[in-house]
Amino acid sequence: MTFEKSHSYFIQNHLQRRTGERRGRLERGHREAERLFCRNIWWPLLGNFDDLHPEFEVLDWRGLSYFCDFAWLTQAVKLIIEIKGFGSHVRDMDRQKYCNELNRETFLSAMGPDHIFCI
Repeated sequence: MTFEKSHSYFIQNHLQRRTGERRGRLERGHREAERLFCRNIWWPLLGNFDDLHPEFEVLDWRGLSYFCDFAWLTQAVKLIIEIKGFGSHVRDMDRQKYCNELNRETFLSAMGPDHIFCI
């Protein structure tokens, strides 16, 4: 199966299983940077999207939701992957957004033995 067909199936499969804000985040959040990551990094490395979850929700210690760009969840590995796009992480950043982003990354890093990779 080609990347295009596999990626389309991957996103549609996750959309069908989600409702509410979880579905909305996937519809709004999986954009060009995430797609480029899938095409240029994930697909050449693994050739499939098994166990990869786009716009994965994580609750912080206050019960507030954070959505990670991807989570790869297998029996042996729990990996959070963040894509650092220019727009949302640089161009559109103000002091409050920067503070919120630092809090988010600190929380994700402190979650335990899982790893976070920012690309």
